[in-house]
Amino acid sequence: MSDATPSGDWSRSAAAQRQYNLIGGLVLAAAALALFVWSFLLQNPVPLTVRGSIVIFIAVGIAISAGLLRVQNPQDVYGGMALILLALTAFVASNDLPGMRGFAFGPGTAPRLFAFTLAILSLGVVVGGLLTSGPEVSGYKIRGVIFIIGSILAFAACIRPLGLVVASFATMVICAAAAEDVKWRETLIVAIVVTAFCSILFPYGLNLPFQLWPRFW
Repeated sequence: MSDATPSGDWSRSAAAQRQYNLIGGLVLAAAALALFVWSFLLQNPVPLTVRGSIVIFIAVGIAISAGLLRVQNPQDVYGGMALILLALTAFVASNDLPGMRGFAFGPGTAPRLFAFTLAILSLGVVVGGLLTSGPEVSGYKIRGVIFIIGSILAFAACIRPLGLVVASFATMVICAAAAEDVKWRETLIVAIVVTAFCSILFPYGLNLPFQLWPRFW
């Protein structure tokens, strides 16, 4: 009997799966370890809950690499773990930013709120990937990487001279172009809604000093 496991369009042998999990788990653990070391180099001490979460993340990565955790849906598990790592990085990176003072939102409130939401949702994805079967991780395509990174750079380049409205809309459109089957009508509607939401949330809800429109208007 073959030890290959069906996985969508193709399959990976059991030995190859173990090797993939070994490398993937070690990469995640090593990245989290670097983040843990970085947390001690900041001027303000990182909360114990954040450092404890990083330690748990490292332990999960080691458990995956050692085969103690069975990865049934690699796409969900590794994708969710990567997003959790991103959320933990956001917590550490925003540590020096002041948070809430009474009912007033500080500049560090929004990044931590979004990072917490991302971590919780990603945790659900990881748990689902450990409990339910799914396809193997397929080959990588450079298109998504280019447009996702391009959207981030576009936001950074547009936010000051062109304002939050133009920067948010352009970011959403460029990011959507990462998908090969993008539906532009729906994308433009979503971009308008998200831009309107950001234009209300950040300058008015969070009282952050974002310029809405281009400087030359």
